[in-house]
Amino acid sequence: MEKDKTVKEKKVIGSVIKAIEVIEFIANSKGEVGVTEISKGLNYGVSATYHLLNTLKECNIIVQDRKTKKFKLGLKLWQIGMMAYEQNHLSIIMKPYLRKLKELTGETANLTIMDNNQIVYIAQEESDRLVKMFTKTGATAPLHCTAAGKIFLAYKPEEIRNSIMDRIELTKFTDNTIVNRDELIKELQEIRKNGYAFDNEERELGVSCIGSPIFDLNDETIACITISGPTARFTDENKKKWIKDVVQIAKEATNYLKTIN
Repeated sequence: MEKDKTVKEKKVIGSVIKAIEVIEFIANSKGEVGVTEISKGLNYGVSATYHLLNTLKECNIIVQDRKTKKFKLGLKLWQIGMMAYEQNHLSIIMKPYLRKLKELTGETANLTIMDNNQIVYIAQEESDRLVKMFTKTGATAPLHCTAAGKIFLAYKPEEIRNSIMDRIELTKFTDNTIVNRDELIKELQEIRKNGYAFDNEERELGVSCIGSPIFDLNDETIACITISGPTARFTDENKKKWIKDVVQIAKEATNYLKTIN
């Protein structure tokens, strides 16, 4: 029995995981970073970090400044990212719906998926307004304090939702962030009943968001479509209209997905 369990265990290569963590560390840094900074940030030995960096540099994933000896991401990684984007059919298929939602509301429209217990922005139509919200494609955000994240949690089966909530931390970002599990579950139940979710300055002060789910052929939440913008524009009157717009566009996107699958 113990032997069968061992056979079924996933085999992973630690050095590959560390290399990816190095790439992510460099990507999240504001500028170029050196070996010592990376090793301290990841709690790796300097020597091991140096070898990882050399390997990544050899593969053209990162580049090193000749003068400062510091590192930044290379163009090859950008090329891989663009290929990944092109292969992500969902982000391409949903573009017309994002544009339509932006035109209806005047606010930035976002498309997110759930990955590794967080939301990931995979496409966006930026608002034409002077003051607007903008999130880089590929950026991530927590589940409990975002409209999209709460949508994904709300539409998970109870057992799976509870398992996810056992693993995530309900970090407090603003005074509006829900950090009580029972309170969050109560809101998730309301979200599932209503078909939409809010982010009322729960992730960042001055920023609000409305989201609604997009379902696949099996009626599982495959993505979430949202609008985000300055809280000052999210008046009661606008919110009443925008809720209908977001829910309607999400339904149209869902219906289209079901016709092509």
